[in-house]
Formats: sequence, structure tokens, C-alpha cells
Amino acid sequence: MDPFDRLGLPRRPLLYNEEIGTAYRKLAGEHHPDQNGGEAFQFKELGEAQMILLDPAKRLRALSGIASSGSLPPAAAAYFPAIATLIQQADSLLEKRSLASNDLGRALLAAPLKMLARDLEAICSQLDDWLAQLNQELVLLDSQWPRHDPVTLNLLADSFSYASRWQNQLRERKLALDSL
Repeated sequence: MDPFDRLGLPRRPLLYNEEIGTAYRKLAGEHHPDQNGGEAFQFKELGEAQMILLDPAKRLRALSGIASSGSLPPAAAAYFPAIATLIQQADSLLEKRSLASNDLGRALLAAPLKMLARDLEAICSQLDDWLAQLNQELVLLDSQWPRHDPVTLNLLADSFSYASRWQNQLRERKLALDSL
């Protein structure tokens, strides 16, 4: 299934969530299984197409037709050690906090947890900046479309994939810390 074709959208690197949502809602209304003439399979395909096009990494992969290279993009490699360390620290401290059986044990963890929260906030800010840079690269790629380098397209897709995944993982840890 070609998600662009399924939603009737142009095959471009840059699509806005509003235009994807509008195309989806229009077609979903026509193909919903509860509607006269609607079909569950077509409705399911519309949802899948929307999910692919809303994610920049998946959208770029759909354009290229090539799976991830599996290698860490250079920009991601610069963030990896700090992010991996923070995730491990967060998991360890959160586990220690959950096992702390008294007020003294929890109090001893307060300072390291506060420092971890500060470090998580700092790396999340850096990831936000990186995602903003990736979005600028996406706009530039779109302005030159359909001329493109497949390697650049895949590198950008890989970068979006890592940045989004790490952002979600760090937000989960931050939310867990904030709920203490």
C-alpha cells in the first residue's frame, strides 16, 4: 500500500499534520464500515496510511522504499552516550526509589534524583534543538523535491527515528521522576 496514494496526497517529504488529518477524515467518513458502502479493510488501510505519513521517519522511508540502514547517523552518535547513560541512571534511581522502605532511604535519593531531573531536562532541550534542525533539513529537502539523494533521504529518516525514540524514552523517565 502506498500511503500517499491511499490518502490522495502528493509524494513529498514535507506534509503538514493538518493536511494529512483533513485527507484522512474525508476518506474515513466515506469508507467507515458503519457507512453505506463502507469497508473495514479500506478503513483500516486509511488509518495505517495516516500513521505512516504523520511520522517523518516513516514518511521518508515510504518515499525511498528502502529500509533503515541500521547504522547510527553521525549526529545521533554524538547524543548516544549521554542519552544511554541518563536512561540507565534514571532506571537505576527510580528502582532504588521504589525499593526505599523508609523516609531516610528516600531522602538520601532526593539529591541524585534532582540532579538527574536537571540532566534529563538539559538533554531533552538538546534533542528538541536537533529535531528543529532535522525539520529544517526536511523543509530544504522538500524545496528541492523531486531531486534528492537517496542516501541523504535515508540518513534523515534514521535521524528522525532515533531522535523521536529517544525523546519518548527520556520523557517517560522525566514523567516518572515528576510523579515522585
